[in-house]
Amino acid sequence: MPRSFDYDGALKEIFERDRPALLHRLAGGIEIEEFLNVDLPKVLQRRADLIVSLVDGSILHVEFQSRNSPRMERRMAMYHLLMLDRFDAPIRHVVLYVGEARMRMPTHLNTGPMRFDYTLIDIREIRVEEFLAGGNPADYALAILAGGSGEHLGAVVAKIQRLPDEKRKRALSQLAVMSGLRSISVKLEMELRRVSVIVDISKNVILRKIMDEGEALGEARGEARGEARGRVAGEAEGFRSALRQILETRFGCLPKWADARLNQATLPRLKRWTGKAITADSLTGVIGAR
Repeated sequence: MPRSFDYDGALKEIFERDRPALLHRLAGGIEIEEFLNVDLPKVLQRRADLIVSLVDGSILHVEFQSRNSPRMERRMAMYHLLMLDRFDAPIRHVVLYVGEARMRMPTHLNTGPMRFDYTLIDIREIRVEEFLAGGNPADYALAILAGGSGEHLGAVVAKIQRLPDEKRKRALSQLAVMSGLRSISVKLEMELRRVSVIVDISKNVILRKIMDEGEALGEARGEARGEARGRVAGEAEGFRSALRQILETRFGCLPKWADARLNQATLPRLKRWTGKAITADSLTGVIGAR
């Protein structure tokens, strides 16, 4: 089974940096005061996806789910108690489901003595036209997850094409990442080719972090060895790590021949393959036939 791609990280980046209209909708129309990037006690072994303070003094907590979680209601109840102890304020919890499978999670926890409720939203319940109406580039990228997005892919790409250069590049990169949550990658590739669009993989909000880590590793190795080869090796590892994660997410566990080819690939080849990886329809479409 393929490893889970860090869609939570991509969505968190979109919501925090670009503030789509969907965030305002989840907040119930109350203006945002501040994003709260806080670590909760280690009992959860993780950080909540998105915590926002609102101007009315309340807290909005959003969890992004690309898969059905069989214990989601317990996890949200634990979050509630920990956040209540941390913030001592009214808290509203929302789970935004962005997966492709049918949503199958409860909306409350009922233990008898205690009942806890949270809001569960399947993003496909929101029609694509609502995402395209507001003019926010982040909403255009999220539109690919909405209901009816497959039939309106051309309209989504057309909206993004009209954006200023930097916003267009960023939205296209986000669109390419989000397409991994839907079985329309091939259709997206055809649409991008039709309008002669090239996605700059280096602007990808997820891959950029991995690549930066690779470059930092390369600089450290280069300084330690006094060689430029160390920097190149580190950058190659960053691309190799990102590419392997994408390939395993899209096509499953890599066969031995593909893994060996990935390990032996040069930096220029890794960059070229990474550019193909998001929209290619097969493993061989990225790294070639066996």
